[in-house]
Amino acid sequence: MNCKLVGQFVQHLEVTLDPGEHFYSERGAVIYMDAGIQMDSTFNGSGLGRILGAKLSGESLFILHVYNGSPMPKKVVFGSKFGLVPVKMNGETMVCHRGAYVASNNKMDVTTKLSITGFTGGMGLLLQKITGHGTVFLDTIGTPITINLEPGRTIEVDEDHIIALHRISDAQMQANWSLRNLFGGEGVSMLKITGPGTVYLSPGKPSAMFPPVG
Repeated sequence: MNCKLVGQFVQHLEVTLDPGEHFYSERGAVIYMDAGIQMDSTFNGSGLGRILGAKLSGESLFILHVYNGSPMPKKVVFGSKFGLVPVKMNGETMVCHRGAYVASNNKMDVTTKLSITGFTGGMGLLLQKITGHGTVFLDTIGTPITINLEPGRTIEVDEDHIIALHRISDAQMQANWSLRNLFGGEGVSMLKITGPGTVYLSPGKPSAMFPPVG
């Protein structure tokens, strides 16, 4: 499998699948594909809780599954709203703005996370939770900023710019309420995040694309 990001500001993802290889994406992400690529939808999660979570958050209950059923390499191209940032995962969980997931080279568990910390910190009550093994492609506005936090290092982030928090639990986040933030034009709160873990930020505001629920 060969994955290539193409473009500067508005990017798309070109994926060349060898015979028998599979790829996954959100519904509606495919721009075009070679003849020989097969496509179907697979249920994203299970149970009543997943259905209710999807209804509340606006997430899709289905993930698009594409695979190469031909004897030759075939290309399929996926589009993003703006840009794309790849994140490698090894079975851990990543928390994102809802709607940030675009595609992945393996099937991921893409569900809804109820987060009081995210709500008080300004990200929204309902976030997107991604768990699995493989590379995930997330939407970003502009070239993403990646911050690898060492244990004990703390940063304060304008929550409107957060794409994803990787290997960071709720216990590592704290809302920092301050009227000085509001008068400074940053909103009434900043989200304080302490390492270890990785923070992915967008120069633009993902929240403009994925408005919080709750």
